[in-house]
Amino acid sequence: MPKKITIVSAVSLVLLVGVIMLAVKLSEKTAPANAPKKVSIYDKEESVIYTPDYEDLLCGCVEGMLIKGVEFEPEALKAIAIAENARINYFLEIKDGFDGLGADLTVCEEIPYTPAKPNTAVRTAVSDALKLSLVYNDEPFDAPICKISAGRTDELLPYSPSVGLPCDIDAPYFLSSTEISAEEVSAALGGNNLPWDGTEWFKDPVYNDNGTLMFIKFNGERVSGENLRKALNLRSTAISAEYTEGKFVFKCQGWGENCGMSIYAANYLAQKGKTAEEILDIFYPNAKLKSAG
Repeated sequence: MPKKITIVSAVSLVLLVGVIMLAVKLSEKTAPANAPKKVSIYDKEESVIYTPDYEDLLCGCVEGMLIKGVEFEPEALKAIAIAENARINYFLEIKDGFDGLGADLTVCEEIPYTPAKPNTAVRTAVSDALKLSLVYNDEPFDAPICKISAGRTDELLPYSPSVGLPCDIDAPYFLSSTEISAEEVSAALGGNNLPWDGTEWFKDPVYNDNGTLMFIKFNGERVSGENLRKALNLRSTAISAEYTEGKFVFKCQGWGENCGMSIYAANYLAQKGKTAEEILDIFYPNAKLKSAG
């Protein structure tokens, strides 16, 4: 083979290798260094395991977190994506993703993945979010997030302080009312030998200054507000209960566990000109943002 052709071929080979290496490097930017490129996630309602790319997983979780009918600002979407990314990485790192059928993660309130195709705004926010990592002591952490606070979030040290959010009181879905039969309440809470009078089932509620139900006695046994919310699938932990004619009416304020970042408030702050970084600093002042490795 002529020498000239050999030199050209060698140069072409070097260029090809360089292009391949660049493509690999760019593809690696779709997931943080400590996360797999693909993640399996179990949807127990559909009885199916999805295996999306990491970026698609985060897009699906951001989509699942949003409030129907609310148009989210780009900076709010970015803040939500950054916080949710920290949470997902935390569960992947500690190998505790609510395991289902061998999957890495399970669809739940903390990881609200939806396989629906995300809109362009969410995709852009996630792409920007993956360039940053929200960490506490240089490690991913379970960044608390709620959809709507009860007007003031509960303190969750060391990550999140209590933050007053009067904007949330005017949010759609701030108030909710759920009617549940006495039989369903008994089945969910495991009540035995319950009084015939339902007004005697729940007694002595204890609330904090933010309106969150800390504890309530159910048939004499103390139940936390968070456990009551999860057992009865209620909107929030700011709960009141009323009984009439064989059924209970549970009224809630807010949406979620009332700590960390309220995504409705994050959107309100973005509308007022706050950047994603400034929003995150309000809700997670002890955490740090750094460039993704």
